[in-house]
Amino acid sequence: MEPVDTLILGPLVVTMDAGERIFDAGAVAVRAGEIAAVGTREELAGCDAAETIDATGRLVMPGLVNAHTHLGDSLFRSLVEELPLEAWLERLWISEREFVSRESVELGARLALAEMIRSGTTCALDMFWFPEAAADAALAAGFRLVTGPIFFDFDGPDGVAAEDRIATGERWLERYAEEPLITPCVQPHNALTVSPDGLRAARDLAERAGALFHTHCSETATEVRQTIERFGRRPVAHLDELGILDERAVLAHCVHLDDDDFAHLRRRGAAVLHNPLSNLKLGSGIAPVARMLDEGIPVALGTDGPVSSNDLDMWTAMRFAGLLQRGVHMDPVITPALEIVRMATTVGAAALGLGDRVGRLAEGYRADLILIDLDRPHLTPMYDVYGHLVYTVGRDDVRSVMVDGRWVMRDRALETIDEAAVLADMEQLAAEIERHAGLLEPA
Repeated sequence: MEPVDTLILGPLVVTMDAGERIFDAGAVAVRAGEIAAVGTREELAGCDAAETIDATGRLVMPGLVNAHTHLGDSLFRSLVEELPLEAWLERLWISEREFVSRESVELGARLALAEMIRSGTTCALDMFWFPEAAADAALAAGFRLVTGPIFFDFDGPDGVAAEDRIATGERWLERYAEEPLITPCVQPHNALTVSPDGLRAARDLAERAGALFHTHCSETATEVRQTIERFGRRPVAHLDELGILDERAVLAHCVHLDDDDFAHLRRRGAAVLHNPLSNLKLGSGIAPVARMLDEGIPVALGTDGPVSSNDLDMWTAMRFAGLLQRGVHMDPVITPALEIVRMATTVGAAALGLGDRVGRLAEGYRADLILIDLDRPHLTPMYDVYGHLVYTVGRDDVRSVMVDGRWVMRDRALETIDEAAVLADMEQLAAEIERHAGLLEPA
């Protein structure tokens, strides 16, 4: 084998490759940002490596994929509480109009990226204002991000008029088309905040650019009822009628589905982005994930934004994704732990159009991986690897994180983000946000 940049020797390796192999004492070799080889320690021990890491007592696996979030929402974590989604959004948008800017969104993105990297997430799909701010923050941090222009029928805090969003969106997609760590996508908010003509225009833009189409769908019973009242169809059928549902479409939430909705999703191949934490916190309901999986509908996993779930921890999202379905169905074997790990790795990557690049530790894939400490009381003993990953491992167990062959966290120290500066800047801005929010409270 040719010399490699990094050789990780001795860990338990959870590959999530085509055969979902696990090596008890394995090794991973990385060269020029991609996986050069995966195998046993004995097979790769003689590799000529610029850096060799003894990872005995640790677990190596693909980095986690957060398939739906709003990084800029980290500016407003816990600002709006105890409200149903529709009222919650109205209240949040007041603060967004006042405080969202190119600079604040980049700060919020840096804060969110630090949180995600610390918890082992290496790729995320972000929907928020000023997507260039998040994209630039991700590039500086060496983080893999799927993002792009968002669409509403009203003028937003980004200063772009609703009628100009297609033109500005086209320029945005062209600007980031060649960035290896940025995957552009088109993101209308939902079928109630974007008109049918606006949704069609966004669909056409996504088709021209070969980009992902990302929207919220059937998140609450109120959304479904209002969509029927306005258009005579449920949200999923409405999107299908507009020609939006296909394998490039990813729908966040899909909590409230009927039999026809399932038929549309099966027929078109659209993926669902499941967000159990925010669905619970906002009282939206529990998505029928077990049935989706039974019917072959791809289900990826997300945290939603840190203002709706208050957290960007994929380990917690994994745990709730498994527990909820078992509790609802009173079935202890439904949604096996392996299926949940797939949702957070291989299926998540595939849903975001990256299934041939990330989500697996396999030769030729980009080197997005994490090291987890296993020598801890709460992780000892370990008899079932996937069960441990879903129901036992937590963010504090993540030791090191690599994205595209570059260490972005080593031994729990962030390598690409000045965490102290981000926290100080956020504390200063948070004081202003809190003062403004206090003025909005009823007397």
